[in-house]
Amino acid sequence: MLLLCNLFSGVMARFFPNSKCRAVPCYRFNPSGDRLAVGSDDSCVDVYSVSDPTKAVERTSYCRGIPSGVTHMDWSTCGQYLQISTSSYDKLIYDSRSGRQIPSGSEISKITWDTWTSILGSEVLGIWPRNADKADVNTACVAHGGNVTATGDDFGVVKLFNHFPVSGKFAGSKSYYGHSAHVTNVKFTHNDEYLLSAGGDDSCVFVWRTQ
Repeated sequence: MLLLCNLFSGVMARFFPNSKCRAVPCYRFNPSGDRLAVGSDDSCVDVYSVSDPTKAVERTSYCRGIPSGVTHMDWSTCGQYLQISTSSYDKLIYDSRSGRQIPSGSEISKITWDTWTSILGSEVLGIWPRNADKADVNTACVAHGGNVTATGDDFGVVKLFNHFPVSGKFAGSKSYYGHSAHVTNVKFTHNDEYLLSAGGDDSCVFVWRTQ
C-alpha cells in the first residue's frame, strides 16, 4: 500500500499499486508532481495520476516489454518520457503516456532529463573503475545543479565526480569512507547542500555535507 500526503492541505490518499507480487523499489514523481511512476521487480512500470489526492488514484498507462526488474527511473523535464534501468543492465526510454518504448535515435538525443540516477549509458561511463564487475557500482545521482555526480559501490565507498556527464573512461573522483557494507543508494537534498547515502548490511544512513 502507498500513502500519498499533500503537505500543504494535509489531505491523504491510499492506493495499492497494480497487483505486484514482488518488491517495488522505485517510485518517481514527474517534475510537476501530478503523476507517479512505480517500478517493480515484476518487470513493470505503472504510471498513476495523483493530481487530486481526494479522488481515487488512477493508473493512466504502463510500460511494456521491460526485460527484468526495475532498478532506477528518471523523468524528462517535460514529463513525457521515462528513463528506466533494469537489473539485467538495460537502459530503456519510454513514452510515459502511451507506454511505448522509444527506439534509439534522434528523438532520444533531444530529451533533457529532470534527474539522473542511472548507472548505465555513455553519460556515466567514467564512474566505472578499471576491472569493475557489472555489479560493483550500485547507485548514482547527479546534483540538481548538474555539476557533481555521486555514486555508491559494493565496497562501501561513496564517490564524487566533479562534473556530469562523466563520459571519459576511469574518470577521477574523490572517495569517502564510513559504510561497512555495500552502498545501496545516494541522493542529494533539494539544494545540493547535503548528500545522503544508504548502506546495505550496515543498516546505516549517512549525511555528508557537500560544501
